[in-house]
Amino acid sequence: MNLELNIAKRYLFSKKSTNSINIISLVSGAAMLFGTMALILVLSVFNGLEDLVKSLYAVFYPDIAITVKTGKTFEITNELRQQLNTIDYIDAFSFTLEENALLEYAEQQHICTVKGVDKNYFKVINKFDTFIIAGKKILQKDSINFGIVGVGVAQKLGLDPTNAFLPLTLYMPKKTASSFSSMENAFNKSYVTPSAAFAVSDEFDTKYTFVPLDFFQQLTDNFGRASQIDIRLKNQTQSALAIAAIQKKIGNNFILKSRYEQNEVLYKILKSEKWITFSILLLIVIIASFNIIGALSMLVLEKKKDIATLTALGIQKNSIVRIFLFEGILLSCAGALIGMLLAFLLSLLQQTVGLIPMPGTSFLVNYYPVKMMASDFLIVGAVVFCISCIAAYLPAKKAARAVENEYLSYLS
Repeated sequence: MNLELNIAKRYLFSKKSTNSINIISLVSGAAMLFGTMALILVLSVFNGLEDLVKSLYAVFYPDIAITVKTGKTFEITNELRQQLNTIDYIDAFSFTLEENALLEYAEQQHICTVKGVDKNYFKVINKFDTFIIAGKKILQKDSINFGIVGVGVAQKLGLDPTNAFLPLTLYMPKKTASSFSSMENAFNKSYVTPSAAFAVSDEFDTKYTFVPLDFFQQLTDNFGRASQIDIRLKNQTQSALAIAAIQKKIGNNFILKSRYEQNEVLYKILKSEKWITFSILLLIVIIASFNIIGALSMLVLEKKKDIATLTALGIQKNSIVRIFLFEGILLSCAGALIGMLLAFLLSLLQQTVGLIPMPGTSFLVNYYPVKMMASDFLIVGAVVFCISCIAAYLPAKKAARAVENEYLSYLS
């Protein structure tokens, strides 16, 4: 095998008698280079985007969310608190109440989702501080209720949390209202002082406002009740074990969902987009591999005398096949390795310097996120190797098959 490999190396780097063969060989290597580079870059960018989306959704979605199986709310009891406190997997938990409400500030109105949270909420969602862009994270101080609004909500209301001279008014429909002819009879009304604004993405920035739980319970007539329990785990990898333990403890009247299950559709879309794009680029690489077939076919025609001479010296058909098979693999792998190296360097520059900016202004990152994974390099390398073997096998087999019919005539 060393002999066939050495001959293949010599054929690869030696000057060809026809310049067109050199050009086709360079085109073949370049096609594999750019194809491999594109595959690595696409996978790395999608990995980065997936991590970014997960980090953004972690602000609002806890490790485990518990909701009631029937109805919208449930009673917060001491027994339920004690049951949760006895579960070792839980690091912190918080009771929350979520409803749509009408917000009003300086004659500007906006309907958004108001989330009442207790004092433990920011222990469960412990990265919330990183998304505060104005003001301070305060919900209650000296019996004064404060509100933290999304930057999109603040813009629609014309509200600046750092210079809010007016209170933010919240309206909620009364459960006992029989007529909606007037605001006073149909709605509960209360006030909070704007304290801060957060920015994550448009999906959240224009939708959410945070207020104290007890304040929102009174406004919605849900005294001592919550709509969800948010849980932070000591070890996020033990989500399945924690769900089983919590379900056993609190009973079957509650539905438990992991962070993945809370956003199952989103994560499936991210994965499918990644692999659909990968498949399209892979198809392009497969089409590009036809250049290898053309380059090797022309090389076979050029090396007729060499093949005939090697056959006369005793080299078997299988050895002829291996020579051109190695030639095709070396040609592809050389391009693929350079492509991987370029993809690594470009990804590293994107991570450290930032080459391509992220469009829009809602994200907290200025450049496309990139995350390189060793498994992606291995997968792409294996796929390119398999494509190279298949592409090189056809002309190699043709060269061996033609030995008996044609090449030996050159010896005479």
